[in-house]
Amino acid sequence: MHFWRILVMKKGRRFRFIFHFSILVLSLFPISASFAQDNTQVGLPDGAIARLGKGRVTVMQFSSDGAHLAVGTTVSVWLYDVNTRNAKALFPSQSRSVDNKVFKPSEPEEWQPDAVAYVNHLAFSPDNRILATGESKNGVVQLWDVASGKELLTLPLTNESDSVSAIAFSANGRTLITPNNSGEIIHWDVPSGKLQLQIGNYRPNLAFLEEDGKYSMHSYDVLAFAQNSTTFVSGDPKDGKIRLWDAATGRQLSIFKAKSKFAGISRQEPEPQKGVNAIAFSSDGKTVASGHDDNTVRLWRTDSSTEIATLKGHTGRINTVIFSPNNTILASCSADKTILLWDVGKKRKQAILTGHRAGVRELTFSPDGKILVSGSPDGTVRFWDVNTEREMSIFATGHTGWIGSMAFSADNTMLVSADSIGTVQIWDVKKRRELPSPTVAHYDKAEASAFSSDATLFASHGADTTVRSRGGNTRTSWLPHKDTRLWKLPIGEELPSLPQGCKALAFSPNNKILAASDTEETRLWDVETATELSRLQARQFFTDVVVTFSPDGTILATGGMNGEAHLWNINTGEKLVTLKAAIREYTKFITFSPDTSMLAVVYVNNHIRLWDLKTNKEINTPLTAQKKIWIKKLTFSPDGKTLLITTRDFKIPREIQLWDVKSGQQFPPIRTGHTLGIQTLVFSNDGKTLASGDADGTVLLWDWEKVIAKAKENKGN
Repeated sequence: MHFWRILVMKKGRRFRFIFHFSILVLSLFPISASFAQDNTQVGLPDGAIARLGKGRVTVMQFSSDGAHLAVGTTVSVWLYDVNTRNAKALFPSQSRSVDNKVFKPSEPEEWQPDAVAYVNHLAFSPDNRILATGESKNGVVQLWDVASGKELLTLPLTNESDSVSAIAFSANGRTLITPNNSGEIIHWDVPSGKLQLQIGNYRPNLAFLEEDGKYSMHSYDVLAFAQNSTTFVSGDPKDGKIRLWDAATGRQLSIFKAKSKFAGISRQEPEPQKGVNAIAFSSDGKTVASGHDDNTVRLWRTDSSTEIATLKGHTGRINTVIFSPNNTILASCSADKTILLWDVGKKRKQAILTGHRAGVRELTFSPDGKILVSGSPDGTVRFWDVNTEREMSIFATGHTGWIGSMAFSADNTMLVSADSIGTVQIWDVKKRRELPSPTVAHYDKAEASAFSSDATLFASHGADTTVRSRGGNTRTSWLPHKDTRLWKLPIGEELPSLPQGCKALAFSPNNKILAASDTEETRLWDVETATELSRLQARQFFTDVVVTFSPDGTILATGGMNGEAHLWNINTGEKLVTLKAAIREYTKFITFSPDTSMLAVVYVNNHIRLWDLKTNKEINTPLTAQKKIWIKKLTFSPDGKTLLITTRDFKIPREIQLWDVKSGQQFPPIRTGHTLGIQTLVFSNDGKTLASGDADGTVLLWDWEKVIAKAKENKGN
C-alpha cells in the first residue's frame, strides 16, 4: 500500500494536516513547470530508467534579451524559459567523438567525451541563438542551438583532461575565445568550427618578468572577460596576483597593485591570505572586482591597475562576484550563506540578502539589472528584487548536491534521499517527479544520516561549519551539534531527539532501534521513547565509523581497528564475535548478505574480506585478492549472488563494479554517467530497481534485472 495513504486512512485530522502542509510547501517552494518536459529521460546511460535531480548549480547566465536563464550544473545545462519556467535539459549525444589533430597534426589524440558533463562555464552569443558550454575534465567546448536545444559543434581542447577557464564570443558573434587551464588562448570560427588562432601558454616576449624571476602566466587562474571580449583579467588562487591580458594577442597589459594589507586566517595562521577565488569585470571596463582568501572583496581601476577599495563583510569563502549591468551595484556570495550588495560609488555595503540554507555558489543579474539570481547546494535557484532587496521567488528546485543516503518506501512507489546539509527529498518513482519536502533540520554539514528501510523514519546529526579558502584549496572547520534528531516521514513530524553526537547511524529492520556510533562506542536507542538501551564498546577510526544491522535484525556489526569487525547481539548487547583479518588496518565499510549468512568488510587499504557467519571464517576468492580497487561503498544484490562496488578511483568514479560472489570473477561494470563519485547504493524492496546517489546531486534509477543480465551476457566479451 502507498505509504502516504496509510497516514490518511489512520486519522482524518492527519489527512487535513497533510493537505494543508502540502499546500503550504507548494506555496513556499513551487514545483517548477519544467516537468512539462520529461527531463528525467534525457541523456540516460544504457540500463538506466530515470535521472532524479538536476545536479548542483555551478554557473548561471541570462541571455542578453532576458528570455532564457542557462544554469550549468554538475551533470548538464538546464535552459530555462524565464516566463514559463519550462526547462530543457541539454545532454550531449552518447556517440560524440573528437580529436585534437588541429593542435597536433603529427600525433593527434582521440577521445569520446562523456555524455554527462560537469559544466563550469557558459556564454550566449550576442544574438542569443547559440549557447557555448565548457565541460570540466571532458576536453571539449560544446555549442548548442538555443531554440531547439540541439548540438551544433563539439570543439576539442588541446588534451582530453583540460578544461576552459572562461568562454566569450566576439562582438560580432563569429569568434569564440576559450582560454584554458593550461594557459593557452584558443580562437574558433563559430560558423565552421575551425581553429582560427592558438596562443601558447609560455609567452616570455608578451608577458612581464616578475620578482620571482618567472614570466607571468594565467594557468589555472580564475578569469573574467571584459564585455567587448577584447581583454580579460586573471586572478591567481595561490598568490593573489591579478593581471590584465589582451585576448587577441595574449600580451600582458598590466599587473594590479594592492594598497591595503591582506589578513590571515587565524592567530595560529597569521600569514596574509591573498588568493583569488572570484573575479569580475564591470560592463564599462573601468573596474575589476575580486574575492580573496581573507574574505575581502576588492575593487581595482583597470586604467591605473590600482586598488581603490577593500570591502569587508563576508565570514566564509567568497564564491562569486558580479557587477549589475549599470555598474552601480556589486553582488558577492559566500559559503557563509549570504549575498551582499555593495554600493560601488560609495564603496560600502548596501544590503544583506539571506534565505539560502547552504552556502551560495553562483550569482547573475538579469539584463535590466532588476533581478539578481542565486544558486545554492540547498537545491534552489532564487530570484531577488534588487530595488526592494527582498526575495521574489524560488524560481527552480531540484538542484541539490551530494546525495548521502537513500531508501525506498515499502511499496516501492517512493524514493527518499538526503543531501549534504540534511535536506530530505521525496520522489514519486513512477511519475519521476519531486514531491513536497518534509520540514527537517538543516545543517551546514550533515555528519551522519540514515533512513529506515521502509523510508518512514529519518535520523541525522549535523555540524556548524566555517568554510575558508587558502592558496587555491578549501578548508572547512566545524562544530558538531550535541544531539541526534529524528523525524517521521513523509510529513516531517519530529520525534524526541537523542542526547548524543555521532559519525554513523543505522535503523533496525523493525524501526524500533536506532544505532548511533562514534569513535569509542555505539549506543542503541529506543526510537519512540529516546531511551538508551545499551552501549557497545569498540574503538573505530575517526574518518570511517561504520554501523549496520543484519537484514533479519538479530545482529549489529560495527567497525574496528587492526583488521577487526565486531558482531553484537541486539537483544542482550553482548558481543558475539570479533572477526579479525590478518591485516593491521581499520574498517571502512561493512555490509551483510540478504540472508545474513555472509559479511563483506572493506579495510582502509581497500582490501575486501568475505566472512562466513556460520563458521566465522574468511571466504577466499579472487575478489579478496584484489589490491587495486579504491572502494567507496559496496552492497549485495537482492539474491546475494553479486557484490556491487563503487570506487574512489578518480579515473573511474562513475563505475559500479559487479563481482560474482561465489566465483569472485568480475562482470563488465555499469558505466553510470555520474560525474563526481557515487556515495550510496540501495535496492527497491522488490529487488527490481537499483538507485545510485552521487556527489553530483543526482539519483539514477536502474532496471537491475536488465543490467545484470547484460553484464553476464557480456562477461566473455
